[in-house]
Amino acid sequence: MKNLLTLLLITVCISCKNPSDKKTEPEAIGLERLQTSVDSLFNSTIGQYEPGAAIAISYGQEMIFGKGYGLRDIETKKPITLNTNMRMASVSKQFTALCILSLVDKDLLSLNDTISKFWDFPVFKNITVENLLNHTSGLADYEEPYFLERWDKSKIVENQDILKWLETNPKPVFEPGDGWEYSNTAYLVLALLVEKVSGQEFSSFAKENIFNKAGMKRTNFYNLAHPIEIPERAYCYERDSLDNWEKVDGFFMNGILGDGAVYTSVHDYLEYDKALRNKNLLSKKSHKLIFKPSSTIKGIWPNTGHEMIDLYPFFENKEIGYAMAWIVTDNISSHRGSWYGTRTMVVRRLDIPLTIVLFMNSNTDKRELLMIETYELVNKYLKTTANNG
Repeated sequence: MKNLLTLLLITVCISCKNPSDKKTEPEAIGLERLQTSVDSLFNSTIGQYEPGAAIAISYGQEMIFGKGYGLRDIETKKPITLNTNMRMASVSKQFTALCILSLVDKDLLSLNDTISKFWDFPVFKNITVENLLNHTSGLADYEEPYFLERWDKSKIVENQDILKWLETNPKPVFEPGDGWEYSNTAYLVLALLVEKVSGQEFSSFAKENIFNKAGMKRTNFYNLAHPIEIPERAYCYERDSLDNWEKVDGFFMNGILGDGAVYTSVHDYLEYDKALRNKNLLSKKSHKLIFKPSSTIKGIWPNTGHEMIDLYPFFENKEIGYAMAWIVTDNISSHRGSWYGTRTMVVRRLDIPLTIVLFMNSNTDKRELLMIETYELVNKYLKTTANNG
């Protein structure tokens, strides 16, 4: 991480100009040059025979660049394409939030409902649905210390196991509404809540009410305890002690749904992006909530204390909030995902129809560099060419 931060600081410093420098017009960059530059960036960063990435840039609801790099399966040498289904990690949270809003639209749930209405556990006292959605619940992190240190790792952890742990009243990080702390626990509770209120298994509810509506034909939540076939699946990789790539898809916490566990492709995700921009998934009222911040992330970039913000220069001079599983400013919405053997990120502009999607099937430290450089290239293209033609 130290090396990554150093690299990023160098990158940011190089791209920054001294305020006293004479201003010059940015060099124009056309679409072909943008495509060539992004392709060169990824080719120089990702090896041909290692885990890789899928990248797509959509503008005006049309993909202006999209390509896969590296392998989805090292053993069989199968490449990553735009149809490769990759694990999303926390980018999955936005779909859990949409499931909740779907229940609100059906008048089965209110964002002001308290969770103790559904489970009479002391730990849920005074926590509302909205607290879970915007990371102000104060719930303890399920990963530490119990499930990483005490759980029998020969058994797959599922949501119900964590619900039983929550019943023991683990000490909260803070009282509901008194702080902001990113919470995976909150989002798996939301998945459990979908099941409780709808009477339907969570992944089935998401498939029927969100994925199918969005045109995401091959997208699913995946539970390792109840595996399903994933077409054109990218396996998740990390380096072992000998520096060889090994699959980590069998990680014992891969039975947890809601905070992660979606498998989707760039192709499916861009169909969903169109549905978001065209407001085809929910009621008009609910669509207005998707990117409306309901909590504030304190601090000023790059010192908010949250890597998912502080590593990215496009948050500079921005007031930052959290909406329905989106980090939001006045003109940007973003979210990234990090889990065992996967790194993902999506950046959407709210003022123009731009979306950048980056999915990677390893625990690489290259995500930040690739997203920052891609965003800068796209931004230059938009400023000098796209809006002048």
